[in-house]
Amino acid sequence: MRVLRKLFVCFSLSFVFLFAGCASLARPELSAEEEAVLYPVASYVPEFFDWEEVCHGISRFDFDNSEIPLIYHAVKIDLTLADVVCSRNESTAQFAALTQCAVAVNATPFTRSGQLAGIHKEEGELLSQPVSRYGAVAFKVAGNDGDCGYVARIFASQADEEIEDFDYAFGGFFVVLRDGLVCTEFIRRGDSRTGVGLSADGKTLYLLVVEGERLDQSRGLSYPQCGELFRAMGCSDALELDGGSSSELCINGKSVLSYKVHTRQSNSFGFKVK
Repeated sequence: MRVLRKLFVCFSLSFVFLFAGCASLARPELSAEEEAVLYPVASYVPEFFDWEEVCHGISRFDFDNSEIPLIYHAVKIDLTLADVVCSRNESTAQFAALTQCAVAVNATPFTRSGQLAGIHKEEGELLSQPVSRYGAVAFKVAGNDGDCGYVARIFASQADEEIEDFDYAFGGFFVVLRDGLVCTEFIRRGDSRTGVGLSADGKTLYLLVVEGERLDQSRGLSYPQCGELFRAMGCSDALELDGGSSSELCINGKSVLSYKVHTRQSNSFGFKVK
């Protein structure tokens, strides 16, 4: 019976792909069952993550499955060894090149005019107002000693009053993993993604950037698929930041994506190792 159901789903999808418009062909919206049949978890979540050290406290993992096709990049950061750096009003690539930070990623969504659409807090100063329906990731010094590094927390709402206790905060969109459970209520459509995840103790940060601007090379992932990936990496909570053509990840001052990002992001954050 299960085999027949899978065959029916595949036949139905083939019919949709053949007769849908160009926009649907590019990024079709799938049901949970359709996504599970076409892209089972094992096709995008590896059996293990072979982390490669970038520098002390920071490692990277790169994934490429040409059969889906799919390309994504992940970074693991020990926040107890890192300093937070951030910028506004310049692209992620410009920020990374200027600061030569070990890793940099785009963050808060922005309007067509370049204005941030969400919270940006820097060294305790609120520089962009929160949007309550969206989430945020926030960082604060772990202890009184400046060498103690940072701890972080993911908030479901940027309006959460506890964000006031944090030194840095960057806005995103929605939480996709909460207390180890994947949030499944989202539309399932592959796209370029930028996301951030945290270990339960808030001391290990995970970044995920999924390529999706060249569909023949990588179709991207849906929000629930990103949640599955963050959980597999060891996260307790995860948040989607600005995605689509804004998605960018730079390591040691240079982009690691397989294509050039032409969108000029309005803010970014990154890390230097102490």
